[in-house]
Amino acid sequence: MSQYIFEKGYKNDSRLVKVKLLLIHFEDENNIQFIYSPHLDLTGYGDSLSNAKDSFEIALEDFVDYTLKKKTIGKVLTELGWETKGSRKKPKKILAPSITSVINDNEYVSEIFDKYSTNTYHQEVGIPALA
Repeated sequence: MSQYIFEKGYKNDSRLVKVKLLLIHFEDENNIQFIYSPHLDLTGYGDSLSNAKDSFEIALEDFVDYTLKKKTIGKVLTELGWETKGSRKKPKKILAPSITSVINDNEYVSEIFDKYSTNTYHQEVGIPALA
């Protein structure tokens, strides 16, 4: 079973919903390493790939914590193009938008692919059930 990126630090009775994120790794002209999630519009960066991954985990944890506290996680994901299968209170599945729709809707994503050499991979993530 794959490990979740976001699992630690989340203390609540709600369950986690598995989602698979496409992550993009690239290096800019200043040798800064980036991990970017086009589906969440979140970025982590550092002077090494390991530091960029750690930074991304912090950004993801902050995103989840903030949107849960504000009770806006469902709204924010919907605005980012995500779909919920099942009921809102007990989602069976949360689906990220297709990468082609994200590329079409987000100029920054297109720029990354046009400007930098990229590596992409999927990472399973645990996001708390929508509150």
